[in-house]
Amino acid sequence: MAGLGAEVTELDLAKPETFDQALAGVDRIFLYAEPAAIIDFVDCAERAGVRRVVLLSSDSVEMDNAEHNALARHHADVEKALAEGSFSTTVLRPGTFATMTLDWASFIRAGVPVEQPFWEARLDVIHPDDIADAAERALIDDDLEGHVLPLGGPEVLSFHQQRDTLASLLTRELHWREPSREQAVQHLSRHAPLPLVDAILDYWSQQPRHHHDPQRSVQRITGRPGRTYRQWAGERLDAFR
Repeated sequence: MAGLGAEVTELDLAKPETFDQALAGVDRIFLYAEPAAIIDFVDCAERAGVRRVVLLSSDSVEMDNAEHNALARHHADVEKALAEGSFSTTVLRPGTFATMTLDWASFIRAGVPVEQPFWEARLDVIHPDDIADAAERALIDDDLEGHVLPLGGPEVLSFHQQRDTLASLLTRELHWREPSREQAVQHLSRHAPLPLVDAILDYWSQQPRHHHDPQRSVQRITGRPGRTYRQWAGERLDAFR
């Protein structure tokens, strides 16, 4: 950003002491969902005269029993706090980031079976560049101000189908193993807190009900067709080799 002539300053969502300086002279903000100091952030944004916040939230807040899911609550708490601010808030609720399958890369490079629970979960997979394009539009387009915008890609894919896409691009067979929920908890809890692990597994377990919904399509916001998972995988193929 500095190379483009923009002034760069630190805003650490875990450090409220960075807020005032970072927000000085700013009227629009793209914000990641971090609830730890969100009340302080709202106060500072109001003092600074911020007029619009675009929040990167998650479609997990739309889950059944979302109030009992740690992932959904994480995002919902931020949505609620921002809604009480004097500025407008546009909420982006993307589905599953295509980048999530980078978690498979070490398995694939090593030639061992990919371990993934809920292989048949159907996910509204979205390219991160489409999220960025939607965020840009939300920051500058007054017609999007104050809206909640679900974001999805051009297709709903199972983990199985994503694996098959990678296999096609890599031109080799990829093997997989579907662990039980208990095994998945044991493995994933080495890298994340148990409540978050349970929340992610609950999210995946609900996804078979998903189907492609044009009303979630990023195209209605950006005016361009969403990028496919195959396109993303082709761009990142070296990570899997």
